[in-house]
This record gives sequence, structure tokens and C-alpha cells, in this order.
Amino acid sequence: MKIIRLDEVDSTNEYIKKIYQQLPACACVQAKRQTSGKGRRGHVWSSSNQNLAVTFLYKDITDIQEAWKYTMISAASVIDVLGKYGIEAKIKWPNDIYAGDQKICGMLVETILDPDLKGIISGIGINVNDARPYICMKDIIHQECDINEVLASLIVSMNHHMEMYYHGQFDVILDELNRRSYLKGKWLDYRDYGRISFLKINGQGMVEYIDENNQIHQMLVNEITLSQNNSHQKDKR
Repeated sequence: MKIIRLDEVDSTNEYIKKIYQQLPACACVQAKRQTSGKGRRGHVWSSSNQNLAVTFLYKDITDIQEAWKYTMISAASVIDVLGKYGIEAKIKWPNDIYAGDQKICGMLVETILDPDLKGIISGIGINVNDARPYICMKDIIHQECDINEVLASLIVSMNHHMEMYYHGQFDVILDELNRRSYLKGKWLDYRDYGRISFLKINGQGMVEYIDENNQIHQMLVNEITLSQNNSHQKDKR
């Protein structure tokens, strides 16, 4: 995997989009500082050299319907890396990683269309040594972490989970993430459905959830929108 390290960039996702034609099938770009990092639904966030901001590129994909799986692969990889530091983490669908009840990582998976599918990019931001107003690895293990070591561990884990995906073992990844769901078992008010509880993500990228009338519904994982407030509801049925 080709690794590009930058001192500063507006967005590692946008940087890769501009130069993807010059890159091999697998590559990653890490920036010490992002000035206009991209979040979901147009949110903008910046990052300092105290945290890890990296985007992975995968060009050997032909089916756009598989794109959601790259979010799951990224989430499994981040959770794996945090676990190596003694940090128990979970995925808050669709693209946040939580440690306890606080966000420690955000992800943004995008497609490159030019005009047909040219690749998938997975942007990952891990709070390593500075997290205000969220939480970081340093807060939990009470010592600074070497960002380069965190990146190296993430690359190894991404490669491992991609190999599992390529060899038909995505169901193993998905099963683990369903066990590591931050929302599972929590009831919250959601849109016009009233009180609901999320159950799992199925193999088609649909999130299954149940309402108070025991009716099961499905929604594409990328269509979930949760505020900070309602995502923390813990009332049991």
C-alpha cells in the first residue's frame, strides 16, 4: 500500500479525489493537519497534529452496491486498533466509533465517480491525544500515543479486514460489528416511528429496528440520522 504523508491539507478525502488516477489500487493519505475535513451530511471538521486523519483508497471495486461494506470494514479496523490499546469501543451506526458514551472516531466513506465508479475512499479520524469536546485515546489510557504507531496498526488491520472481505468472510466482520453495536438494546424517539430499538445490520446493508408495536422495519444504514441527544437514550423497554 502506497502511503502519502502531508503536513497540511484541506481534506484527505478531497486530496485523494484529485489525484486518484496517479495512485495504485490501494493507497492512503495521512495529514498532520486538516483545515476542512469532511464529515457526514456536509459537516466540516478540522484536525490537529495531535490526532490521526487518514483516507484509504481502494480502486479495485466495480459494484457501487458494495460501498457500504467499506464503512463496516473501516469500523471493524478502528475497533480492533483501539482494542490493542485496551480501549473497548463500539460502532454507533452509521459511521461513528464510541468509547463509553463519547465519540472517539468518525468515518466518511465516499465513491469516486468519473463518471462511472473508479474507487472507494474511506476517511477516518481518530481522536488520539486531543479530543475536545469529545474523548481521545490519551484520556482513556492516561498516556500519549504515537500517531505513527496508531496509523501503522490501522493499516495492518485495514489490510486484514480487506483480505477477509476479498475471501468471502464479510459475514464474520458484520457479526462482530453487530455484537459491538452502541445502539443495540437502547430505545429512542426516531422520526415518525415513535420509540424504536435498533436490532442489527443485515447482509444487504439494511438496519433492522423494532417499534413499540413489535413491528420490524428496515432502513439503509447510510440513511440513519441521529442527534447527540437521542442517540444516548438508554431506557429499556
